[in-house]
Amino acid sequence: MSRSPADRTQPKSYRRNKKGAKWSAGVAEWTRGGGTFSPPPSSRRTPFPKAKNPTPIAAMEAGGCDGGPMTYGQVEQLFNSFEGPTAQERIDCIVPFLVSLLPPPFVPVPDAAGDDSDDDRFSLTSSDSEDSDIGAADPAAFHPAALGDGQDHISRLPDALLSNIISRLATREAARTVVLSTRWRGVWAATPLLVDDAHLVDGPFDIPIVRSLSRCVAAHPGPVRAVRVTSVSFYAHEYALQRLVKDLADKGVQDLILLNRPWPLNMPLPDDILRCASLERLYLGVRQFPEITAPRLPVFDKLRELGLFHCVVSDEEVDALLAHCPKLEVFSIVMTYGGPSRLHIMSRSLRVAVDWNCMLDEVVVKDAPCLERLILNTIDETERRPVKIVCAPRLKLLGFLDLNLHTLEIGGVAIKAGINVRARAMVPSLKILAVIVQFACSQEAKMLPTLLKCFPHLETLHVLPIPSESPNSVHDLEFWESLGPCECLESHLKMLVVHGCLVQTNEIGFLQYIIREGKALKAVGLSPSPENKVAFDLVTAIFCESNAASDGGGSASVPLTKISGRWNFQNSIDMSLDDPFFVDDVQLPSF
Repeated sequence: MSRSPADRTQPKSYRRNKKGAKWSAGVAEWTRGGGTFSPPPSSRRTPFPKAKNPTPIAAMEAGGCDGGPMTYGQVEQLFNSFEGPTAQERIDCIVPFLVSLLPPPFVPVPDAAGDDSDDDRFSLTSSDSEDSDIGAADPAAFHPAALGDGQDHISRLPDALLSNIISRLATREAARTVVLSTRWRGVWAATPLLVDDAHLVDGPFDIPIVRSLSRCVAAHPGPVRAVRVTSVSFYAHEYALQRLVKDLADKGVQDLILLNRPWPLNMPLPDDILRCASLERLYLGVRQFPEITAPRLPVFDKLRELGLFHCVVSDEEVDALLAHCPKLEVFSIVMTYGGPSRLHIMSRSLRVAVDWNCMLDEVVVKDAPCLERLILNTIDETERRPVKIVCAPRLKLLGFLDLNLHTLEIGGVAIKAGINVRARAMVPSLKILAVIVQFACSQEAKMLPTLLKCFPHLETLHVLPIPSESPNSVHDLEFWESLGPCECLESHLKMLVVHGCLVQTNEIGFLQYIIREGKALKAVGLSPSPENKVAFDLVTAIFCESNAASDGGGSASVPLTKISGRWNFQNSIDMSLDDPFFVDDVQLPSF
């Protein structure tokens, strides 16, 4: 079974073979299956795809040519060395997945059936039209059903309210308001522009749209609030991209989503992106990040949310970004290429850090006094990845920590199964922990009680169990029966959530241990897949039996209910959610 905890329908896109050769063929399977990926149920690992020619892999064992991150040319060469789909086919099916992770559109995409955009005379790039006074002479020609008493009441609204109305329209419809009257023309000119290429394009490679995007921004007399580009390619239109980014910097863009729609990959990101000082949210996808040097440092004084999706960026550039974003609260890296090779978090403002399907050598929280969430959605690797927590006094949530793929270090102390946990190796602030564990593996199973001691004030424990082909091969119930209480179970743990089914003997032993020693336990949630109904009924019966046999000690009436996980990328960074691993606020019944 795959060990990836989030969204089992997402592609298992990459595998690491040797250091520097990091990519695989899993995405092609995801696309052919209509967006679903079903790994073998009994396998713990998915083999690295067979290479037609091992030369590219050997050539990239040390990363890029200069020891830095891989280049797009190297990535293409590596992808093409694998059997099966070409590099272009692999990337073409990755991009829709990346788009699905992005924040939702500013304005819903108009219904194509009801779109009247076939008026070829209308231009997004001009606010002054010879026909712009038509609506002033006869408003009934445009809105006969809204005449009422014959007065134009909407146009009498304050400018600020009219501007708010316009900002909620799709790009073309917003610009068309200039034909209503001279009053509306002035309001449009002062309205902060929202541009989404999804409102403008019928196909992913509509060349006129590329030009109209840059012209639209350049021609608008007012400010530019937000731009979202996810559907078109700037290939052979590099000047249009440069002009667009320059104008966005000059016009104070606050929200920018800029995804390169391959093919080809090697579209450089203009240097002017580094001087967009008004940005508050920035998402970049499938881009080569511009080199950050002393004369050309980023000026992201207002940036609060930054996402790098499938980008080529060096370790030093990531460090510089974090250092020059004094208000940054959310930082995420998703499906990165050969760089960054590690994530070192040093930020006085950061609250959320996300590693989503990346191939990092290590994640180190060096100095993050405000960090509350460290999200890890790790895919299978052949090398273990260190996760080190040096200074994070407010850390509340950690997960998913894979007990097979991750090694944990707290305060300079390597956390190993059965160690004597001292105060230096504890994180008292942590309230929510999510782990992936194979209970049949002795080392993984024995790490769980140790982790409960490292996080003494833990309130919610999420467990994603990995089944074993030999379910009763390791210590069965004896290990769990031999364990005694700890501060976490006696005083703080209120909720246990199992993302799957616990039906093997060693797994049931874990459940019985939590119920027996969990004096503060209030509820247990199970989120099995539909085909596991029998397993759910079995676990329910075991809990009922345990409760009936209880003599008043422990959690004699622990509620048990079905829940459904809601973990996805956007929920992971949504700070309005207390626990991003749930989908519904479930009222847990008592037995």
